[in-house]
Amino acid sequence: MNAAAVLQRDGCEIRYWLTGDAARPLIVLTHGAGADHGMFDAQLPALAGGFRVLTWDVRAHGLSRPNTAPFTMTRVIDDLTAVLDAVGCQRAVIGGQSMGGNVAQEFVRRHPERTRALLLIDCACNTASLSPLEKAALKLTPGLLKLYPFEQMIKDSAKASAMTPAARKYVAEAMRMIPKDEIVTILTEVTGILRDDPNYRIPVPFLLVRGDHDNAGAIKKQAEPWSKREPNCAGYVVIPNAGHCANMDNAAHFNRVMLEFLGALPASL
Repeated sequence: MNAAAVLQRDGCEIRYWLTGDAARPLIVLTHGAGADHGMFDAQLPALAGGFRVLTWDVRAHGLSRPNTAPFTMTRVIDDLTAVLDAVGCQRAVIGGQSMGGNVAQEFVRRHPERTRALLLIDCACNTASLSPLEKAALKLTPGLLKLYPFEQMIKDSAKASAMTPAARKYVAEAMRMIPKDEIVTILTEVTGILRDDPNYRIPVPFLLVRGDHDNAGAIKKQAEPWSKREPNCAGYVVIPNAGHCANMDNAAHFNRVMLEFLGALPASL
């Protein structure tokens, strides 16, 4: 991979990486909460033949530290927009895992003209109607996280996020780079992006993917109904032998599905 480029943005040096021919279409891959750009290492070789790929460390993650400004999802969306401006890209496929999928959904809502398509991996629907119990659970989450012993949180998160030993090790190591109070803030901000807007429809083609063992939040419950009500959903695929990090747990299967979706996108998009 090329050396990281740096973009100074609002209290943080945002690190990002570009691979591939500049003449090819760009796909952006945004990692989940507590992770970093390394979670897409297994996708880079698969995409090398047909795409330019941009991976990055969201502020307060990985090498995009220290972050001296409050972490908000609005800042994250603005950071991504600024990175696209910096690389001279007007339109891209926006992909992301978990938090990264929430970022992708919010990006297309704010910037549909800059979004060619979405690749949504193991993420909740930003606009799904939540039950009273789910809303109450979201309100309790920050307080519960503060009481959670950090090392136990890391171990439990790694076990819940992935099935393979390598992916679990990666999740734990990435989370240990971030102080607990920042992890709590990040997770709280991610849940804060969820809103009741059941009539909203994603305006571009998108692929929805989840691991067959992904039991995080309401993802399993939401995914199939979400895919059926969206006219622009190009497919809903359950990746076998995979957890919340489906692109890492079963990269070979995930990559095939990803490339089929990307290959079917009209050149005019």
